[in-house]
Amino acid sequence: MIREVALAAFASVLLLFYVPFLALGYYIAGGGELRLPSPSLVLTTFGLAALTAAVSIAVAYPAAYYLAKRGSELEFALLIAPLWVGTLLKAYSLLVLFAIVERFTGVALWGSALGVLVGMVYEYLPYALLTLYAAVEKVSETPVNAARVLGAGRLQAFLRVELPLTMPGVLAAFILIFLFAMGEVIMPAVLGAWKVYTFGSYVWDLYFKARDIFSGSVVSLLLTGLSLLATYVVVRTIRSFSI
Repeated sequence: MIREVALAAFASVLLLFYVPFLALGYYIAGGGELRLPSPSLVLTTFGLAALTAAVSIAVAYPAAYYLAKRGSELEFALLIAPLWVGTLLKAYSLLVLFAIVERFTGVALWGSALGVLVGMVYEYLPYALLTLYAAVEKVSETPVNAARVLGAGRLQAFLRVELPLTMPGVLAAFILIFLFAMGEVIMPAVLGAWKVYTFGSYVWDLYFKARDIFSGSVVSLLLTGLSLLATYVVVRTIRSFSI
């Protein structure tokens, strides 16, 4: 009985996620002139997404390590609280901050790639934190203590034992944030003032400006396929790291 209920729940979630893509298939079947993004746009988006993921992990890993080892519930709640705030509200709050920074330093972040990067890191940092916290928290102290007994220093034990054991979590966080950033629309639009053009911006324009449903559907399915492939790679990699 439990197995049947679990299978039914799994099938329901699967259908709820994939059935909407049948609509994309419907529009693709109608045909049309396919307009794909330029290589420079794809490279810009890939670079910005990879930087967002890398910076988010670099900032989140020390915080996740502290929370897993010595952090309190209040500190954990404070660090993940931004998840409850909408993306648009975060973007406009950063606009105010950018105006203050420009006033006192002369550095103009609004309408720049750096400003978009700051906004996207601000948006996805909690996701990296949660993923890395789960990876660090489940690492047993036994191999670390064994390394210390055998003469390894605290830093050496971290680099050679703890860090490799958390690499599946690091990879999962990177892929998760990379895929989120690939389809991001709000931060480039608000903080980039549409001067920083990304893959998500291109899909938005196809649907809502050019009214090109055919091209928008094809590009959306390409991005979905990339997401599925990346998810598969993450799962296989995590299993290969399992001990």
